[in-house]
Amino acid sequence: MKQIITYLIFTVVSIWPVMGQNDDGNYSLDQLIVEALENNYDIRISEADLEIAELNNTLGNAGMFPTLSWESSLSNNFNDRYDNDNQTGSLQNGVRLNWMLFNGFSAHIRKDRLETMEELSGGNLALLVENTIQAVVMAYYRALFAEEQLTLLQEVMQLSEDRLQYMEDRVDLGAATSYEALQARTAYLTDKTAYLEQEVNVLSTLRELKYLIGKDEGEALELSGKLSFEARDYNLDELLSKIESSNQSIQNQYMNLALLEQQRVLQQRSRFPSLNANAGAGHNMMPESLNSASDAPGFSDGYFSYFVNFSLSFTLFDGDRINRNVQIARMEEAIGQTNLEEMKHRLKNQLFNLFDQYRVRRELVEVGRENRETARVNMQLSEEKFRAGAINSFNYRDVQLSYLQTSINYYRSVLNLIDTHTSLVRITGGIVEEYE
Repeated sequence: MKQIITYLIFTVVSIWPVMGQNDDGNYSLDQLIVEALENNYDIRISEADLEIAELNNTLGNAGMFPTLSWESSLSNNFNDRYDNDNQTGSLQNGVRLNWMLFNGFSAHIRKDRLETMEELSGGNLALLVENTIQAVVMAYYRALFAEEQLTLLQEVMQLSEDRLQYMEDRVDLGAATSYEALQARTAYLTDKTAYLEQEVNVLSTLRELKYLIGKDEGEALELSGKLSFEARDYNLDELLSKIESSNQSIQNQYMNLALLEQQRVLQQRSRFPSLNANAGAGHNMMPESLNSASDAPGFSDGYFSYFVNFSLSFTLFDGDRINRNVQIARMEEAIGQTNLEEMKHRLKNQLFNLFDQYRVRRELVEVGRENRETARVNMQLSEEKFRAGAINSFNYRDVQLSYLQTSINYYRSVLNLIDTHTSLVRITGGIVEEYE
């Protein structure tokens, strides 16, 4: 599983930089995704978790190998009796081997659990990659949306400033009243306030994007691209089949269910007897320096010893602990199966809702685009009529606000469509391929 996830990230990172960063240093969506996959904090933590799971997935950790240890001991005995000092001592060295030969094949079950846990860690990383891509995509388009709003507010503010200058010139000529000039100034200051507040919103959205890709606050980040989206058709039956086969959350739940099944089997294997082997070899020496009564020079009374022992144990009664643990494991496995069924049902409902939203929001984008163009033409005509005296400043201001709100609604509808589309491809397991 680690190799699969590593290949996935490597493929994404190696392909996207070629097409991601522009010559002027601005970041496109592709380059932002690459930066996130390389630097995102959650992904780095999940990669470390996968590394830990791989290190744990060994035969030795499952208990299939024996343990071999070296043992050394030094013993001394001092006996002072009737002014006759007597010292005895010995030095023992040896090796000991302990091996569980049979335990109901529990070691094989534990090895299967370790493999499943490694696969689950890889699945969690894959799910995190999908969620990170979705988060970066939406943060990128939210930043573009904020910049579009800033551009619109600047355009309206400029129109208000031109209107204010026009009204002040008319007041100087005696063609307009100071009240009309005050109304124009109020409108200009209102638009300027909205513009300044939107500048803060732009910085906030860029800061969120920097966090997702692991950039510091002091690093510059400029975005390339426009807030636009080309919607395509989807087949509901194909999307439903992809949920069953490609949704990462469902795949992870299958692995969780496998862990519960393995835990139940492991509890059942506790009913089997266990056969353990214990072997060793040692050398016992009685050095002259540790034995005052010894007449032998140097090392004396040294001898070797060997042993091989087997022990067989079988649990006859333990207060019904094994049966209770098996029953609990079966209930937990049933709960896991229920969670899987609930997840499938919930994700299908989400898919139905997203599919309906996608169709409606795609139409809303077309309606919003037409409405925005109509509002733009209306504002241009209204400006000419205002300067010609055909409409008053209040009517012209209403047209300005209508254009501003219509344009914002259009870009918001595009953002909503992108949000629905991104959720749609993520829930069906295709978000990585979508943004390659």
